[in-house]
Amino acid sequence: MRAKKKVLIITNSLLFGGVERLVVSTARLMMKKSRYYPIVCNLTGWEDIQDELESYNIEYYSLNRGNLRKGISKTVLEVRHLIKKCKPNIIHTHQFASDFFGALASLGFSIPVVSHIHNPRGETWFRRKIRYALSKYLIHTFIAVTEEKGQELAKLVPSVKDRVFILHNAIDTQNLQLPKNYSRESYRNSLNIPIDAFVIGTVGRLCWEKGYDLLLRAFKKILNRYPDAFLVIVGRGPEEKELKILAKSLGVTSRVVFTGFRRDIAPVVSTFDLFVVSSREESFPLVSLEAMYLGIPTIITNALSSKNILSPGTFIVSPTADGLAKGIMSLIDKKDLRKKIAKRGKALVKNQFTMESYVTKLEEIYNVVLNRYRWS
Repeated sequence: MRAKKKVLIITNSLLFGGVERLVVSTARLMMKKSRYYPIVCNLTGWEDIQDELESYNIEYYSLNRGNLRKGISKTVLEVRHLIKKCKPNIIHTHQFASDFFGALASLGFSIPVVSHIHNPRGETWFRRKIRYALSKYLIHTFIAVTEEKGQELAKLVPSVKDRVFILHNAIDTQNLQLPKNYSRESYRNSLNIPIDAFVIGTVGRLCWEKGYDLLLRAFKKILNRYPDAFLVIVGRGPEEKELKILAKSLGVTSRVVFTGFRRDIAPVVSTFDLFVVSSREESFPLVSLEAMYLGIPTIITNALSSKNILSPGTFIVSPTADGLAKGIMSLIDKKDLRKKIAKRGKALVKNQFTMESYVTKLEEIYNVVLNRYRWS
């Protein structure tokens, strides 16, 4: 049997987020079914889900560098040392810091670097200058999660246009199986929510881009018409304190549940009547696919670059408090429409966005990269 080619997957962290979960799911399926052997490197050492890699017997290294703005040259040298040790055929980087350190560390090794573009639009002017240089001179191939992201990169660096592949995000449905003893009522009880309440929910990092302040303001409007509704916000992040203060100032604290970090996403999301992605700016949120797969009618904003891809199975609104409030209330009033959206959403994910097909497409990209540059 021919030995598998090695892929060194570099990520900024393994905190519980969309990119990080994509890394873990990709590595698991590659280990199980692909002709490529995954090796995962975590630059910062910040971890939530590294134990999943360990449970799948995936080779894993944490550099524990913490703040990546300090000791830049030392981090580059540590990544170079890892490259020498692992001898990968491909280096696959996710997000800016991984692009930066992975590309610099690869100098002189004749190993193609594949940069996975998730959401470069929010990058600062200085970072865009660095990305331009990396993309033009050091990174060989790019994977963009949507066509729009690929076009944004090509606009920034026109010379990379023919080196960009589009690969839509996907989810590992194995992680979304409900436990045998799952009870919607008991989960609602654990959140102090009545079984007959209408529950609006969301999951994600608590940061400005996600628009949770907009969702809270929308919820204030919703309570005026539906005083028994609840809002559940799952996750943690830099704006957690500010969001709790905002909820208090809006007078909605008694109807808003901040759960913090949760591993049991499938059971928690399954307690929702409606899932909302309130983002001001985002590319292709995995949580939207997860909610759709779980059969929860899902609202997204038109700020998502994946809005056209997800539109057959979602309800789209503007990323404003008014837009969110009107969209949510229109679905509360229309149970049949919620059922139709949920059914279409589940079918869309099952047909197009599972990790099995994702890894197959990723392997095809790797094959093209190695053949194109005649590296093996």
